[in-house]
Amino acid sequence: MNSKSLWQKMKDVVLYIVFTIIFVSLTGSFVVQDVYAAANKISMKPEGVEQVYTINIGARSNSNNQAENENNTEITTEDGRTINVTEYAVGDTSDEILEYEQILYDLGFMKSKPGTAFTEEVQTALKTYQAMRGLEATGKLDRSTIISLVAENIKFVKGDSSQLLQTYQKILVKQKYLAETDANGTFGDTTEAAVKAFQKANGLTETGKIDANTIKALDALR
Repeated sequence: MNSKSLWQKMKDVVLYIVFTIIFVSLTGSFVVQDVYAAANKISMKPEGVEQVYTINIGARSNSNNQAENENNTEITTEDGRTINVTEYAVGDTSDEILEYEQILYDLGFMKSKPGTAFTEEVQTALKTYQAMRGLEATGKLDRSTIISLVAENIKFVKGDSSQLLQTYQKILVKQKYLAETDANGTFGDTTEAAVKAFQKANGLTETGKIDANTIKALDALR
C-alpha cells in the first residue's frame, strides 16, 4: 500500500469521526443537507476543522434564537391589540401583571384587588386557573397561560346569566343605575338600560353590553 492510499484512508477515518460528532450535536434547527454540502468543502487542514466547528456553533445559536422568539411571541386580541408575551413569576412587578390579575379577578380566581406586583396570592390563583383550563400548573404567567387569559375576553349581553354578572349588577345598583331587585344574575332589559346609562355617563360607547371597557370602569367602583 503506497503512502498516498494510506493518507487517503486516514483522511476518510478522521472525516467519519468528525461527521459523527457533528451529527450527534446537531439541533433541530440545523438541516442535515447542509452537513453534506459542507463536507465537500472540508479538508484535513486546520481551517477545515475550524469550519466544522463554526457550522456546529451556528446551529446552536439558531436554536437559542428560536427559543427566545417563542418566549416573546406577539399575539393579537379580538379588539386588534398586539401583545408582546413576556413571562412573569413571583416577585416581578409590571403594569402588564395588573392586566392579567384583573382578568383573574373578573373570573373569580382572586379576592384581593388587582395590582402590579406578582404575589404568592397571584401564584395560587394562577395554579387554580391553570388546573381548571387544562394547563400545566406552574403558578407562573407563562406563554400558554397568558394566551389563555387574553382569550377569555369576558363580555355579558342580554340573555346571559352568571354569578359574576350579578356582581356587576350590584355595582350598578350602588351607582343608582339599577334597582336592587334586578340584580339577580340575569341580563334582561332593565340591565341593558342600566348599562347604557352607565356607559353614557362614563364616556363609553353605548352598546348596552358589559364589554371589556365597561368591566374596567365598573371594577374601578368596587
